[in-house]
Amino acid sequence: MEWEQLKQTVYRRDGGLRDIYVRDASRADWAAWIALVNRDYPVQWTVEEYNDQAPACAIDANFIAHWWDDEERTSTSATIFLAHIHVQCYFFGDFELENDICPSEIQCLADHERLMQYLVAVSLTLGKEVVMTEEAIHDAQVFVRVNGRSIHYEDIVQGAGRSH
Repeated sequence: MEWEQLKQTVYRRDGGLRDIYVRDASRADWAAWIALVNRDYPVQWTVEEYNDQAPACAIDANFIAHWWDDEERTSTSATIFLAHIHVQCYFFGDFELENDICPSEIQCLADHERLMQYLVAVSLTLGKEVVMTEEAIHDAQVFVRVNGRSIHYEDIVQGAGRSH
């Protein structure tokens, strides 16, 4: 897909973020994702009132598993760095793996390809589809579907979706 089309659709500056999902995730999927990002990417992990002044450089999978079971939990988040692209994760629930990106951080085709490499790595690690959508909208527009090494661009502007 050409950069200008991606810039005007997937990464348009509309004030919203882009959500990245793995639906029907399990705690085993989360543990595998945490192992992947801890191993392959720079990470900052923060837990409110625990290490918010000095974020950790790795996510503690055991802490997260116990944190989901705690009814009176504080907030926790992680930033995964893909060069200057910040992939945010807030650990909302163990049933769905969600990340956010800011479209303005994707400034060229190389940035897009870096993000796609991350999505492929997640899909291969979990053996599941990864989708990128508009932010927090029910029935949101799906922009990209990644299954293993297959990247499919949904019907973004006109015509049928395209695979890469």
